[in-house]
Order: sequence, then structure tokens, then C-alpha cells
Amino acid sequence: MRPKYYIYIVSNRSKMIYIGLTNDLKNILKKHRSLRMNCTKGNFGLNKLVHVEEYYDINQAIKREEELKKAPRSFKSKLLSYSNPSWECIQSYWMENMERAIAK
Repeated sequence: MRPKYYIYIVSNRSKMIYIGLTNDLKNILKKHRSLRMNCTKGNFGLNKLVHVEEYYDINQAIKREEELKKAPRSFKSKLLSYSNPSWECIQSYWMENMERAIAK
């Protein structure tokens, strides 16, 4: 099985966002969920998964992460409004699908 890399966006109630790259989505989301709102450490309660993109090529994933991080806020908002119009947490959906894929 080829490794997968994930570009993910987490958010909070104020719609602040953080964009990251990982090869272990399940573990990184646990870390985000376990953090408490702490403005001094820059976390701001960013624990709601609102967007995920999968890649098999690490170079493509890195390029996309850089592209998203450099993009203006309006571009990111449009992306999220298209892929997840209500900015709902999609973590349970992703975790269920990952568990099914592992079981196969």
C-alpha cells in the first residue's frame, strides 16, 4: 500500500484556520483535539477538522500546502465554502473511512 499524505484544515468557532500536512491524520487530529484554547501558545482552540485533501506524492502535498498557506484568506474561505459550506466538523466521517480502508 502506498503511503498517503494529507493536507488538512482545522478551524474554531471564530472561523480562524490552520493548514497542515501530515501522513498520520488520525494522530494529528487527536493532538489538535486535546489542546485547550491557549492564546499564548497560538492554538486558539483550532480543533475542528473542516477540510482534507489526500496525496500519494509528498512533493505534490508540500506544494499544495505552501500554495494554500500563501493564498489570501478570501481564496481559503471560498475553498471551504465550496467543499464544506457550513464549516461542519468532518472528523468522524474521515475516521470512519480510514478505519474501513485499514480493515480491507
